Amino acid sequence: MSTFVAEGSVQRDRFAPPARRTVSIVDTATNRPAANPIKVGPYASSIAISPDGSRAYVVTSGNGSVSVVNLATNRVAVKAIKVGLYPEGIAISPDGKHVYVVNSGSNTVSAISTATNTVVAKAIKVGQAPIAIGVSPDGDRVYVTNSGDDTVSVIDTATDLAAAKAIKVGRVPLALSITPDGSRVYVADSRDDAVSVIDTATGTADPQEIKAGDGPSAIAVTPNGRRLYVANAKDDTVSVIDTATGKSAAEAIEVGHRPTAIAISPVARRAYITGLSGSLSVVNTKTNKPAGKVIGIGPFPLAIAISPDGTRAYIVHN
Repeated sequence: MSTFVAEGSVQRDRFAPPARRTVSIVDTATNRPAANPIKVGPYASSIAISPDGSRAYVVTSGNGSVSVVNLATNRVAVKAIKVGLYPEGIAISPDGKHVYVVNSGSNTVSAISTATNTVVAKAIKVGQAPIAIGVSPDGDRVYVTNSGDDTVSVIDTATDLAAAKAIKVGRVPLALSITPDGSRVYVADSRDDAVSVIDTATGTADPQEIKAGDGPSAIAVTPNGRRLYVANAKDDTVSVIDTATGKSAAEAIEVGHRPTAIAISPVARRAYITGLSGSLSVVNTKTNKPAGKVIGIGPFPLAIAISPDGTRAYIVHN
């Protein structure tokens, strides 16, 4: 099994720990801080970067809003766009014109216009306890995992309406990732220790789940669509799956304690995994080996996003 250094020897001297309610910025060439942390609102939970890399959209669940950060200045440009109750996941359309936010407390999705930073669709009804969200590569569909009823809702972005019948998946789906060609949606079923595969042409899930580790909590497909990386929160590993066969492509990779989020660089062969104890693990996706030691990054990192040019990682600390 590929192994990082033990959690007790994490390189915590590499970072001055950022405060909670911040976004820390990592230079991916050095894995060191690239700038001072950006202060955001209470209970920050997720982040999305605009396709041109100019803006970050950060969900702050504590005040039911989204903050907009100017990444040229690393300052908050819009403090609080009000959305629904207890927002969680966030995703941006491929053309950068709309941001979609999951409101876990109200079982809805809000749509925000990035041109005006205003909500244009506030209460798109989805399933119970929605948590994760993704937009298809063509921008026509939004997929939402509903952890309370074990389904995935599909929203038509032309009408801002969800299909009448959600797609049944495994138990307690917590995360999803869409293939670059839009043909499949992979869903992390945390209670099943498995991944569901949705065929987007038929709108159905394969009844045979793909085996993952213990408590899959985050998931990401590589830019070429050939590999799927699944962070397993309960056994501190990342599973590597061959998307052509649905089988393991490598031994599970040990990472920092309680992995919470995963992102893959769009330009370099690297996967970045945050651990709830305050760690950042980096994996070489060509060799599926650690790319250095686990790095201490500060308390409660809940989400991570990589800039379109691959030079920065943005990490949300609750």
